[in-house]
Amino acid sequence: MKVIYTGGNGEFTAADKTRLEAKLTKLGKKIDKNGEKDAHVILTAEKRGKKAEITVNYLHHSFAGAGSGKNFPPAVSEALTKLEKQIDKLTAKQRDGKRNGVKIAVVAATAAVKTTPAPSGPRLCEAKVSKKPMSIDEAVLVAARKKVNYVAFRDADSGGISVVIQRPDGDFDVVRA
Repeated sequence: MKVIYTGGNGEFTAADKTRLEAKLTKLGKKIDKNGEKDAHVILTAEKRGKKAEITVNYLHHSFAGAGSGKNFPPAVSEALTKLEKQIDKLTAKQRDGKRNGVKIAVVAATAAVKTTPAPSGPRLCEAKVSKKPMSIDEAVLVAARKKVNYVAFRDADSGGISVVIQRPDGDFDVVRA
């Protein structure tokens, strides 16, 4: 991870820098598997202590951790732990993932519990009709491109609603209404 330092005025030693860079590299690998991110470390000295702020940008997220202490190493350590918490929270959020406000694990658990046998009679499916009129050839191309079994569309020739259905052997049938 590329680290940019601002401030410090020589109080932050080379050994401290190498330790910080090693920890930031470890964090960078959590975010981006290559670890090729930039970190900006701002060190400021105040009257009664030292302040450290670390910022890392990743995709659309900006992580920032701030810490303070009597010396720079404890302040940097505090800022680093805050930064690590933010990164862990984001990775957990990405890993668990939510779809339409429901966690994937919850959906999987309810699906496993609610297994009902398939009905023995014919199954009724509701199809959305394409707003744009198209020919039968265009509907076949749409079905092949989207890899679906049927396409309901408004027929450009007759103006009525038609359906192109793909048979198991790969050929297509047309049903006109």
